[in-house]
Amino acid sequence: MRRPFLVLLTSLVVCLAACDSATADGPSGTPAPTPYPTLAGGLSQRPSTPVKITLVSPTNGEVVHGTTLVVKVSITGGEVTTVTTKVGDITPTKGHVHLYLNNQLIYMSYTLTQPVTVRPGLEYSMYAEFVGQDHYPFDPRDVTPTVFFTVAPS
Repeated sequence: MRRPFLVLLTSLVVCLAACDSATADGPSGTPAPTPYPTLAGGLSQRPSTPVKITLVSPTNGEVVHGTTLVVKVSITGGEVTTVTTKVGDITPTKGHVHLYLNNQLIYMSYTLTQPVTVRPGLEYSMYAEFVGQDHYPFDPRDVTPTVFFTVAPS
């Protein structure tokens, strides 16, 4: 009779310990920062950025013409730089633009404009993200809202 009780008690303690360690909250009850890989193979935390990125063109619902779309983004509070750094060696106000078309990364750009090839008659989704000089995202991520646009049939 005593052994089943000890097995049950041990199982209960293990379950409670697992539930307690599974929380993503830090000591203050706020979500823990996103870990990212380091050069040493471990995990570290990402800084936040004051930069705000905006997708200027295309706009949501726009109908574009032709096979080349010139995508334009703007940023406030920082700058896009051509300098790439090692993982974690970043300045929160400097970085690169990552451009996503149909949820696929298509450019890691060092400029605020980028020509993109599109096909007539199709609908696309697009968003952009301002990332650190090491090409990893900030925490929280600085991402534009997704826009949907259509390319007019030729």
